[in-house]
Amino acid sequence: MADIPYPETGLSQETRDTMYPDTYSDKYNKVFKQFIDDILTVKPVAPIDRLNDHSILLDELELMYEAHMTVGGQQNRFNASVIRAAINVIKSI
Repeated sequence: MADIPYPETGLSQETRDTMYPDTYSDKYNKVFKQFIDDILTVKPVAPIDRLNDHSILLDELELMYEAHMTVGGQQNRFNASVIRAAINVIKSI
């Protein structure tokens, strides 16, 4: 019984090559190269140094001002006055 080799079961190398054409390294290499290409081909966005106007900020501050004024109380009125001062400073810039 020891003289008879045990037949190998499973897929032949040709079948494996047909079913799984890429090895793990090949797949990793493709993904890595695609990642690097994506990084290098994306044009960087220039940061905005200064906005031409502050309308968005002023709108948000106006909403906060109104919210603090409608709630009432000394602390909320103080907060509203600080927000109003900030609005005035921004408008003067």
